[in-house]
Amino acid sequence: MTARVPKLQISTPIEPTRPGRGFYQLEEEALYVQVGPFARDRRFFSYLESEHVRFDIDRKGRLIFIEIDLPRRRWHVDTAVAKPRVVQPADIRWLDFRKRVGNPKVLTNKSRTELMLIFSDSPFTHNFHLADSVIAMVTGENQLAAIWVGDITDDLAGLGLAAFRRDMRHTYGLSLLELRV
Repeated sequence: MTARVPKLQISTPIEPTRPGRGFYQLEEEALYVQVGPFARDRRFFSYLESEHVRFDIDRKGRLIFIEIDLPRRRWHVDTAVAKPRVVQPADIRWLDFRKRVGNPKVLTNKSRTELMLIFSDSPFTHNFHLADSVIAMVTGENQLAAIWVGDITDDLAGLGLAAFRRDMRHTYGLSLLELRV
């Protein structure tokens, strides 16, 4: 069992599920996961991190970005990695700030388009959308057991991530000022 597992506050969703997905940065050999748009009320405020994973959290405790600084050649291939079948909407707030979390197990499917970060051996009881292709798997005690990331694509020089953010800006009507981190 991992040492520190993030604690979550889970309540009824207050906004629709936002887009999110993973972009594997080829030149950096790191996975960047955008969780919803950057906006005035969704700017970086705090973080949780382990040796290879960092969660960026906004002032309200919402997850906005994940960075996995581990080359995918070191991700363990597991044929059981798949999107959870039952996923509920929720408003999830991260209760821990500026702390270290245990190093997760990093599992991927054969094509490396899905990833699971497993933080706890405790069984999870619910799956909640953090974004379209980002799901939190949670224990009965509202602790993070795992995060599933899907729709991972290769990205060179951040061009795919930039285009994704630009599309979100147009879709959600956010100004350039709101998109600054």
